[in-house]
Amino acid sequence: MSEEKVAGAVANAPEAKKPIRRGVSTALGTTNLKFDTRDMQPNGLFLAHLDKVEVTTFVPGEGKTGMPSFNGLEVPRITFVFASNEDEINKRRKVYLQFNAVESTALTIPGKSEEWKVNIPLNYLKHILDVFVFKGREMTEKEAEALSLDYIDFDENGEYVTVSPETVLAAWKNLFSNIVTLLDTGNNGKPCYKTADNKYIPLWIKLIRYFKVKNEWKEVNNGSLSFPQFVGEGAIEIFKPNVNPIIKVDITRERIKVMDLQKQAPKAPNANLPAGPAGGIDVSSIMGGGIAGPAIPAEEDLPEF
Repeated sequence: MSEEKVAGAVANAPEAKKPIRRGVSTALGTTNLKFDTRDMQPNGLFLAHLDKVEVTTFVPGEGKTGMPSFNGLEVPRITFVFASNEDEINKRRKVYLQFNAVESTALTIPGKSEEWKVNIPLNYLKHILDVFVFKGREMTEKEAEALSLDYIDFDENGEYVTVSPETVLAAWKNLFSNIVTLLDTGNNGKPCYKTADNKYIPLWIKLIRYFKVKNEWKEVNNGSLSFPQFVGEGAIEIFKPNVNPIIKVDITRERIKVMDLQKQAPKAPNANLPAGPAGGIDVSSIMGGGIAGPAIPAEEDLPEF
């Protein structure tokens, strides 16, 4: 074979796949900075912006989650990444709000004891869309259709109707994907969380460490600053200069400063208390999963929150 042909064959040969080696290029580097008590404004809220929103999937293993019907299947998750507003990106603090697909069971249909598992994500998602997209207007029929789960797991008498896990997962993935599309392109093809000149819209966000249940303080997410478990009267609002926000921290049942929960008087378990938000909802992620870290001591000169 001539030297020219040999050279041509080498040039056209598929490139050998290089093994992936460990090194700086594969290292994660520093972890994300976390919001802490010192970032709190005098009104008890935090200043931030919606950095991005995305849909990913994960596969729960047998006995690893509270979603037995989803074991071994790809479960969709929507993640909202909120960041503080420093000019330097590497100085921005982050907090996450995540929701997983929710199982369909006889208890999660309307009027049953675990309906909240579906209501928590739907209420939060509606709140976020109200802030960025709808802004007080009614949804169009097309929007309402795109933002509805396309399965019905109860009949006209309110009784449970079995739906396959695959159908449920596909419906939640479609809902999440439509929300991402609406947020990323709903402003004349541009993100609804950015201004006309491509700057992030500043927000007020409510982050807390503790909430009160039956007169007892509970951690939201292992004591890390996180979004409340229930959206309530709101957790996100567009910042307007010289205008007081509507959302607020209710200090009678929400706290931001670090507390010593061990000082609470011990209580006997109450079998009548409803189950907490679990199974289908990644509570640690809802409350800012991935940002947990050492608690910062409460400072005396901070507002009483």
